[in-house]
Amino acid sequence: MYGKQAAEAAPGTKGCGCACTCPPGQAAADTALPLSGATPEEESAGLLDEIRALEDKKSVLAARQARLSVAFDQQQRRRQAAAGMPADQLGAGVAAQIALARRESPAKGSRLPSMRSSLPTQELCPV
Repeated sequence: MYGKQAAEAAPGTKGCGCACTCPPGQAAADTALPLSGATPEEESAGLLDEIRALEDKKSVLAARQARLSVAFDQQQRRRQAAAGMPADQLGAGVAAQIALARRESPAKGSRLPSMRSSLPTQELCPV
């Protein structure tokens, strides 16, 4: 896939038999949804509850990733300034490094909005 840094596994080589690249064990657990003997409505509600819980976890992880990205950006700018880099060049290459860590293309990283201006400086609610 475009933008991925690691070689992708061949379909079905991770244990689940589908075309994904799930870690071993994880895929088997995810494909065998537990059927508790509950009514279809109760099972549906439980599935939606789990989807919501996973979405909440994803939001928390995205916020953590954003805070780490800002910290990395600030750290790199301080190092570049200490090394004598001109002020108008501070931050050069930082977005590309963050994009690669996120397994995105460096080009996409350069199109992301400036992290320094888009995030509040106060601590976010940890949900």
